[in-house]
Amino acid sequence: MILAVFTGIALIALVTAASTSAASFGIYNSAWDGSSKLSAEAEATGAAVTVARDVEEYDSVPPNETIAFILSPDKPYNPSTRQNLQQFVQNGGTLVIAEDFGTHSNPLVQSLGVNARFDGHLIRDDRYNYQSPAMPVARNVENHSYTENVSALTLNHGTAIQTQNGSAIVQSSGYAYLDTTSNSKLDNNETIANHSVVTTHSVGQGQVVLVSDPSVFINSMLERSGNKEFVHNLVSTHENVLLDTSHTKQLPPLMAAVLFIRNSAAVQILFGGSGIFGLIVWGFHAEKIKSRLPNRADPKHRRSHKMDAKAMSSYLQQKHPEWEQERTERVVTSLQNQYQEE
Repeated sequence: MILAVFTGIALIALVTAASTSAASFGIYNSAWDGSSKLSAEAEATGAAVTVARDVEEYDSVPPNETIAFILSPDKPYNPSTRQNLQQFVQNGGTLVIAEDFGTHSNPLVQSLGVNARFDGHLIRDDRYNYQSPAMPVARNVENHSYTENVSALTLNHGTAIQTQNGSAIVQSSGYAYLDTTSNSKLDNNETIANHSVVTTHSVGQGQVVLVSDPSVFINSMLERSGNKEFVHNLVSTHENVLLDTSHTKQLPPLMAAVLFIRNSAAVQILFGGSGIFGLIVWGFHAEKIKSRLPNRADPKHRRSHKMDAKAMSSYLQQKHPEWEQERTERVVTSLQNQYQEE
């Protein structure tokens, strides 16, 4: 029983490790800094959720019914992958790019024809914040379908968006500033002002939404008032939600395997055929093995067992030479009857 318990614990730990991720903003990270709840919120609206491991999957969804999320990519999108995103937006898709201090989102934004960039300096607000000035509460919210029932957004060590076009639908309070010297205080060369934290930009038939802090979408921050409503508004206006993991840290091995099988018809046929073949082989060998096992209900088996009475009698006589023949026969008969009853 102890071995079984430890084996079960080991298997559970192995499956958990293979199916979860510790990467920040990770879709399969259920910890405070993961975004597993983003996927759950999307599914709760009835939208079809796709985890995209490759940008080619943008071509598999109808753009005008789809919203895609890119959360602080870990590596740059090259020209060929940017083209997939450009076509997606140009044809009516909505692309949300959330970034704070990474270096790979600004080139992507520029390639989409959006004249905006993520500033890269920490935004602080000494007056309107949650727990610390590094977690500013952006209270200036414009009337927009994405901000319905949203009174404010709470950031967690985010930045600001510098833009020459587009619309700022959420801004910080007028007491916020960019900590350009990284000393966690307002210096003489830093000015308090409203800073854009969510902007929308029309591109072709589609739209690009910039969010200056990917932490808005992580599990712990979705509990803050306004953040969850903002996510709900984004996904509820679309039939499909695409979570772009193509340029983030590696997916958990088990989930990567599941997605690979799910997205490959050839692999599905191979696995299905192998399973059917395995069942056929097992069925054949099961009958063969069963035919070789002794059947106590079979009269032949009982007769063959009775034929061993002489051997049993001989053994008992050698073991107990003091026994009389009659006693030996009674013991043999008793053992045979006991076996037949079982």
